[in-house]
Amino acid sequence: MFGKLIIGTTLVLLTFSPTGLKAADWRQVAEFQGTWQFTVGDDPEWSKPETSTQDWDQIQAPGNWERYYEKYNGYGWYRKSFNLKLMPKSNLVTVFLGYIDDVDEVFLNGQKIGQTGKFFPNYETGYDKERRYVIPTSLLKESGNVIAIRVYDEAGEGGIIRANRFGIYYDREEELLSLNLSGKWKFSTDDYFNINSVNFDDSDWKEISVPMTWEAQGYPNYDGEAFYRKHFSVPTSFLGREFYLVLGKIDDFDEVYLNGKFIGRVENLEAYSRFRRNNSYRLMRVYKIPKGLLKSQNVISVRVGDVYLDGGIYEGPIGLASPEAAEKILSNHRRDNEGDWNFNIWNVFHIFD
Repeated sequence: MFGKLIIGTTLVLLTFSPTGLKAADWRQVAEFQGTWQFTVGDDPEWSKPETSTQDWDQIQAPGNWERYYEKYNGYGWYRKSFNLKLMPKSNLVTVFLGYIDDVDEVFLNGQKIGQTGKFFPNYETGYDKERRYVIPTSLLKESGNVIAIRVYDEAGEGGIIRANRFGIYYDREEELLSLNLSGKWKFSTDDYFNINSVNFDDSDWKEISVPMTWEAQGYPNYDGEAFYRKHFSVPTSFLGREFYLVLGKIDDFDEVYLNGKFIGRVENLEAYSRFRRNNSYRLMRVYKIPKGLLKSQNVISVRVGDVYLDGGIYEGPIGLASPEAAEKILSNHRRDNEGDWNFNIWNVFHIFD
């Protein structure tokens, strides 16, 4: 169980010089703003790229669909064909779809990539949640991609209401990593004996994408503890060198083990009088790997505690970074939070020695 401590090992506050990147340094690879094909009704065949949409209407998105369909509540489908501006260098990209009223289910090139809220008979709105769906770059083609969005509106406004970012992006901070560990991780909401051991058998665990909230991946409204594990190998040239484990941002608390050894944690910030509220979900996790701990074959084990709303390892970068790269990543995120007095002192500089 998580207590009221912020760390369990020595915390070093670092004050690095600014760099050229801004956290997160999103680069757009596909633009969704503008004209979409749209129809009311509901048919699972509309998720397939080969389905004809010649008789569909055209509407502008983002924007309330009731500009075109006054007082319409029910199902509607959006579809758009698009090409990439460039092929991203990262393993994963993020699809940003803004705020959708009320429930959505998203398909890219015929494959479901995410859902927020619940359709009937167990209806639950997700109107207040920004849609971010992380997908492997392998799902994309340089040209001829098709995105399809199934939407259900229960009342009031409907559709893709608004968006700060609307398209597909990748985080250029991933280019700072020596080894990118984003992608599929083992995941469980059940606790087990010896769960952090190298020899623990997680072969029957489900897989989940990291970074991405667990709510968007089949665990809606789950609050509590969950467990991540990742097996990975490193080249011989990595052995004996100094590295930091970058785990991005985690909602809310975490406890991290590498090869069975505890290397750090972040817990409840409200235990400290300088914090008005718990802001731990905004912290960039960067943990120093003790000398000699990194092997040719490795396993990371992360216990995550979520209090409410979204949960999990939800934003990157995720991977191994050199000391210089760790400095840049942390410096980016310090500047990203300079306007919040809660972060002026402690900020996001959590490197554990």
